[in-house]
Amino acid sequence: MFDFANWILSGVLMASPAVVTDAAQTETATAPVAQAATTETEFNRTDALAKANQALNRIDTARGQFSQLDPNNHFSTGTFYLNRPGRLRFEYDDPVPLLIVADGTTLAVEDSDLETVDRVPLASTPLNLLLRRNADLAADANILSVEKRAGLIAIALSDKSGEAEGELELFFDPESYNLVRWEATDVAGGVTTVQLNNMELGVSVSPSLFRLEDPEDEDDRRR
Repeated sequence: MFDFANWILSGVLMASPAVVTDAAQTETATAPVAQAATTETEFNRTDALAKANQALNRIDTARGQFSQLDPNNHFSTGTFYLNRPGRLRFEYDDPVPLLIVADGTTLAVEDSDLETVDRVPLASTPLNLLLRRNADLAADANILSVEKRAGLIAIALSDKSGEAEGELELFFDPESYNLVRWEATDVAGGVTTVQLNNMELGVSVSPSLFRLEDPEDEDDRRR
C-alpha cells in the first residue's frame, strides 16, 4: 500500500490570490453574530459538493505555480502542469531535487540527487480523486465534513477504498468554486499545505511533460 505521507512529502494541486481570503476573513470578523448564524444555517452541504464537482470537472488543461509547506516547516515552490484525466507534472524549484509525474496510470517521483525513480499506481494515491475523468467527491470518497471556514468552502475527505491512507481537505473559493489549496494529513498527524497560484486554464501542454523515463531505460538507450 502506498503511504499517504510519502506522496505528501514528495510534494504535489490551483489558487486565487491570498487577498481574497483575507478580505473574507475581515468581513466575517466584523459581521454581526446574528448575521453569521443565519449565513451558516443557509449553507447547503449538498449544493457545495455539487459545485465543487462541477469546478473540478471544468478543468481540462492547466499550468501555474505552487507552494508547499510540509510537516517539518520546509517551504518549497515550483511549477505544475495538468491534463485531466490522470496527467500531472510538478517541477520543484532548486534546491529541491524532486520531479513528480502522473501519466494516467502511475505516479512517479524522481529524485535527481539519488538518481532514482519510484512509481506507485495512481489509483492508490489521493491525487486520483482530483484527476479522474469525472470527479464525484461524494461517490469516490468518504466525506468527513463540508463547512465554511475562514471565508472558504472546506471539504474534508478520506479514500473510500482504503488504498490511500490519511485525510485530505480541499478549500474552494465560495464564489467561483476554484480549488484554492489543500491540506493533507498523514497517518502520523503531520499536515502538508499545498497552494497553487497564477493558474491558467485551457492552455496547450505537451504530452511529453507527462512521461518520465526510469534511469536504467535512459542508460540502455545510451549504449
